[in-house]
Amino acid sequence: MARIRDPDRREGASGRDFGGGSTRVERIPLIILGGSDGKAADLPEAGSDKHPLAAYKGVAIRIGDRPLLEVVLDGIEDSGKFGPVFLAGPSRVYGEIRSSVVRIETDGRFGENIRAAVEHVREACPGRPQAFLTCDVTLSSESLRRLVERYRADSPVDLWFPSVRAPTRRDRLGASSWKPAYRLAPGPGKPPVGVLPGHLVIADVDAIRLGFAYRLLGVGYGTRNRSINARRGALVVGMLGTLLWHDLLHVLSFRVPNLTWSVMRAGLSAASRLRDGRLSVGDLEEAVQALFVKYRHRRRHPDRGVRMPIVDDLDLAMDIDTVEEARERGARVGNSGGGSSA
Repeated sequence: MARIRDPDRREGASGRDFGGGSTRVERIPLIILGGSDGKAADLPEAGSDKHPLAAYKGVAIRIGDRPLLEVVLDGIEDSGKFGPVFLAGPSRVYGEIRSSVVRIETDGRFGENIRAAVEHVREACPGRPQAFLTCDVTLSSESLRRLVERYRADSPVDLWFPSVRAPTRRDRLGASSWKPAYRLAPGPGKPPVGVLPGHLVIADVDAIRLGFAYRLLGVGYGTRNRSINARRGALVVGMLGTLLWHDLLHVLSFRVPNLTWSVMRAGLSAASRLRDGRLSVGDLEEAVQALFVKYRHRRRHPDRGVRMPIVDDLDLAMDIDTVEEARERGARVGNSGGGSSA
């Protein structure tokens, strides 16, 4: 594949967050995930009266006379923190998009779309961290700038994935009040607080167990709005074969076949403690590192790790999953052409 010209890449740059020898901070390559929720998500009991969307939401949802994707792109470009910007989705649905956005042609399941995007951007922007944002979250340029500054303050990291402090009064979430919140302690000895999952991730993909991550994300996406117990069971069933296969490959390459044990132990323990409100941010970071970051990388870079801060940018958690949420934001829902899930 021909490599695109990256305007934020200096010749001889280090390939990390800063250009080599330059005081200018490089922008971060950003992937907008524009696939389709081809099958309506199962909602928890609290959302049983809602109408989940099954569509390419970046175009099916319109604010005024503009598709949602254009509103999302406005905030990204105005922030000045990201570049190049890529859209992972099918051209037959998205048609013409602004020239500043690079298209990644993909129309598979969620894990398949992530794989296509990561491999494309690795080729286009080698050695750079990659940011991921869903196409149904509208963040202001101020929020995006604030989040990137927090990421840089936490760096160097292998994976940065913030959660959002949930409001004490659930009615502040309006049509999104059904969204599951989790109990997480901000630090050792501190009482747990309610948090909602965020929708921005920044990763050093060279540090990640990518094959495992693609499979886990693909399995987990279908249960994204369910309880911890429901998600835990689905993930165990969906991942066990993949883990055993990787351990077989370890045996064939004369490595210790401990992936199944280490991943299951870390994942199930963290899920149980999160369900009971006994998990701290630090505990969660350690569990996610054990799950996703390559063991050899952890040994080579002990100063790095996973950071999962709790932030107060509520819009980061407010993706649009239902017709009611779209309407509350002054949007209307049209026909996006349908398609495969993700």
